[in-house]
Amino acid sequence: MKQAAYLMRAVRPTLLLGLIGRLLMTLAALGVAPVLASFLNDYSPLMWRLAATSALLGAAGWPLAKLHRGADIQWNEALSITGLAFVLAPLIMVWPLVGIDIAPIDAWFESVSAVTTTGLTTLRGMAQRPADFLFLRAWMQWYGGLGIAALTVALIMRHHAGARRLLETTGESLTEAGAREHARRVFVVYAALTLLAVAAAWTSGLAPFSALVHGLAAVATGGFAISDQNIALLPSAAVAVLSLICIAAAISLPLYARLPRRGPRALLGEPEVRALFIAILTTSTLLAAITVTHSDLAWWPAVADALVLGVSAQTDTGFSTTDVAALPPAAQLVLMVSMAIGGCTGSTAGGIKLIRLLILLRLIQVALQRTAASERAVLVVRVGGDRVEPDMIAGALQLLGLWALVLLLSWMVFLTQGQPPMASLFEVVSATSNAGLSAGLTGPDMAPWLKLVLTADMLFGRVEILALLVVLYPPTWIGRRRASP
Repeated sequence: MKQAAYLMRAVRPTLLLGLIGRLLMTLAALGVAPVLASFLNDYSPLMWRLAATSALLGAAGWPLAKLHRGADIQWNEALSITGLAFVLAPLIMVWPLVGIDIAPIDAWFESVSAVTTTGLTTLRGMAQRPADFLFLRAWMQWYGGLGIAALTVALIMRHHAGARRLLETTGESLTEAGAREHARRVFVVYAALTLLAVAAAWTSGLAPFSALVHGLAAVATGGFAISDQNIALLPSAAVAVLSLICIAAAISLPLYARLPRRGPRALLGEPEVRALFIAILTTSTLLAAITVTHSDLAWWPAVADALVLGVSAQTDTGFSTTDVAALPPAAQLVLMVSMAIGGCTGSTAGGIKLIRLLILLRLIQVALQRTAASERAVLVVRVGGDRVEPDMIAGALQLLGLWALVLLLSWMVFLTQGQPPMASLFEVVSATSNAGLSAGLTGPDMAPWLKLVLTADMLFGRVEILALLVVLYPPTWIGRRRASP
C-alpha cells in the first residue's frame, strides 16, 4: 500500500484547466444550434440566455485552452475530465432554463437527464412548452449520446496519447486507428445515423419538427418526447421506425465503420450484437406473456406494446406507448433487469452493457467446467473466440459491485422517505441505467431531496461510476504531481 501511494500522482491543475477550456469551447459551439432554434421561434426569452451562456463559455474557454500544450495525460486526469464534463454540461444550462419559469431543482434535473440521455422528467404539460425548449432538450440528449469527451477529442484535441485516454473512459476500443481518427469515424457514423433517423421519422408520418426532436432522442437513446404521453399518440408507423432506430443506436457505433469492408458480418459476427437481439426478444416475449395473463388486453395490442417496451428497456431509451406504472409487478421486474443490462459497449445505450453480462455468464460456465476438469487443466475465459483478460474480468466485477452499492443506497433513501418499495426501486434502476422509463414517482411533486438522488444516479450511470468517484477521491487532487506541461 505504501508503494502504491508513493507511485500515485495527483492531477495537474494547469493541464486539467486546459482540458476544461477545450470542453467549454466545445459546449459553446454546441450551444449555437439551440440559439438558432430560439431565433426561429420569434426571439424566445430562452434565446438571450442561451446566447449569453455560449458567449461566456467561449470567452472563458479560449484562454484556459492555451494552458494545455498537448502533453500526455494520466488515467486519473482522463477520468476527472470525463466526470467533470457530465457535471459541467448540465450545470451551465440551469440558468437558461430558470429564465423560462422552471424551478432551479427541476432545471438541474432536466439538464442532467438530457445530457446523460436518461429521459426522466419532472415537468408536465409538454404540449404547451415552447418549441425551442423541446429542441434544446433533444439537442442536449444528442450531444450527450455521442459523449462529450469523445466529441471534444474529435473536434479540438490533437495529441493522440491524451485523446486515447479520454476515449478509453467512454468504453471505446482503439485497436485499429489512432484516437483522433477513431473519434472522427464514430462521429461520422453518429451523424449518418442521425440524418437517417430524422428522415425516417419524417417519412413515417411525423411533422418535420416532431421528426427532428424524436429522431434526435431516438439516435441518442434518450427518450424525450413532446407529449406527456410520450410516443403513445404517434402513428404506429412512426413508433415502429423509432424503435428500429433505437436498436441501431444500441449497437456499438465503431462496428458500422467496418460495414463497407466486412458487410453484415461486421455486426452479426459480434457476440454482443447477437446478445442484444436475443435480449430484446426475450424481454418482449416475457412482457407480452405477463400482460396477456394479468389483463383483458387482446394478444395483438399486448404484443405490440411489449415490443416497444422491450426495445425501449433493452436500449435504455425510455420511449413508451403504455403506462409503466399500471403494469403488473412481474412486468416491472422484467423491465428493471432489461434496463440494468442495457445495450452494447460503444453505443449510446446505458446499463452495465451486454459484454459484461457475457463475461459474467462465461465465468460461471468456466467455474462449472473446472469442477469436472483435471487440477492441472488451464481453462481460458473466452467470449466470441476472444480471450477475456484478467483486467477485463476485474473491471466487470468492479463495476457490478459499484452498481449494486449505488442502487442499494439510493433505494434506501427512497424507502426512508416513505416511498413505495417497488416503484422506488424501478425509478432508481431507471435513473442509474439512463433508461428513462418511470413507474410514476418521478414528477413535479417529488421531494427535492429525491430529485437530487436521481440526478446523482443518472450521472453515476452515464460515466459508469468510477469517473465521478475519482473526482471525489481526495488523492486525485492532493499529493505528489508530475511536472506540468
